[in-house]
Amino acid sequence: MLPAGLRPLRHRTFSLFWGAGAASDIGTWVQLAAIGSLVAASSGSSLAIAMVAAATFAPQGICSPLGGLLADRFERRRVFLTTLGAQAVLTSLIAVMVALGVRSAMALSLMVLLQSSAGALGGPSLQAILPDLVDPDELGAAVALGVTSWNSGRIVGPLLATLLVPIGTQWAVAANAASFYVLWIAIVCCRRRFQPSTHAWTSFTGELVAGVRALRRSSGCMAAVLTICVISVTANPFIGIIPATSRALVTRNGGVATDANVSSIVGRLLSAQGIGAILGSLLVANLLRRYRPSIIISTALTSLAAFAALHQYAPTWLLTAMCIFVLGGSMAMLQSVLGTVVQRDASPAHRGRILSWYQGLNGFCYGVGLLIMGWTADHYGLRPTFIAAGLALAIFVLLARRSDVWADAMDGELAVAPESVVVAALS
Repeated sequence: MLPAGLRPLRHRTFSLFWGAGAASDIGTWVQLAAIGSLVAASSGSSLAIAMVAAATFAPQGICSPLGGLLADRFERRRVFLTTLGAQAVLTSLIAVMVALGVRSAMALSLMVLLQSSAGALGGPSLQAILPDLVDPDELGAAVALGVTSWNSGRIVGPLLATLLVPIGTQWAVAANAASFYVLWIAIVCCRRRFQPSTHAWTSFTGELVAGVRALRRSSGCMAAVLTICVISVTANPFIGIIPATSRALVTRNGGVATDANVSSIVGRLLSAQGIGAILGSLLVANLLRRYRPSIIISTALTSLAAFAALHQYAPTWLLTAMCIFVLGGSMAMLQSVLGTVVQRDASPAHRGRILSWYQGLNGFCYGVGLLIMGWTADHYGLRPTFIAAGLALAIFVLLARRSDVWADAMDGELAVAPESVVVAALS
């Protein structure tokens, strides 16, 4: 008998999708680390490095709504295979460019942008397939396994990059391309069709609007979107700020902030975050069997608010890593449970579009949060910035818990959202 968190793996089709997806997640982080290192070494520009990272993640907020439309219009497996094939080809071209000596940050960022855009277009189709692969009571565990896969890639990918880059950066990128081809073959081997609910379509704009209306009608989806946006603006950017946190640790302890000293701490803190995220996501299935989603979410939010401020006051890297371990676990729990709420309450006819808006707004707010926290930290310091972030998140938790609308929406006891669901959740 498998533990509750692993029970979805007993379904052959889910195991096929998940295993191949895990390989792809590792490949993504291998490429990100390799291309980032290449650009850093060749240009020495922080802006150039940021361009590569932005090209990797920005398409989530730009292309996901269109991807959701495709997921609700065409057979979902075929949409995903098409976009995945485009990713594989574009990644192969990036590997060839690097092998030929291309070092332009602009050229590489453009190719990465095209590659990531293809992934963002196909992502909603893959997510919309998920409820059809597992039993309803295993949906939370299935979502959590996806979070585990991504965070495992965050740990394993950079380590593989350190082994492949000395041989040649092109081989690290080629490894990512190979992971896409493996995933493509795995999905081809699955002969099932995942046809969205058919209905009379209007226009492109009309269907996008219909997806927004479907999102607004679902109280659970609205509450989850509101919550993930608040998290992404306030606390989740702690991940992107880890290099600054590491530099502050080195200087506070009398060290010199060289690249080697800072990168050593960065690696330890990122690993702590990844390990915490894996354990947190694996716990979700058992927690959902015992507690209401609203209880898990509010508890994890409280932990996130407290440790977001506390980790900046830890005097050593080890204590900071322990705090970040808790932050990683809390964040993974929130992503898993909120993702489960959206999957549970999204209408079958609009599931792809609702999931795309959830993912897109999450990515957009994360980018906004990073810019706000980076600017604030430069002007006022890391500690005041994270105290303010923790307080803002704590106020949201108090207001949300005061509202029966928010709790009932998260727990599935409020099927249709009132027009004032966002206002009611914060009143």
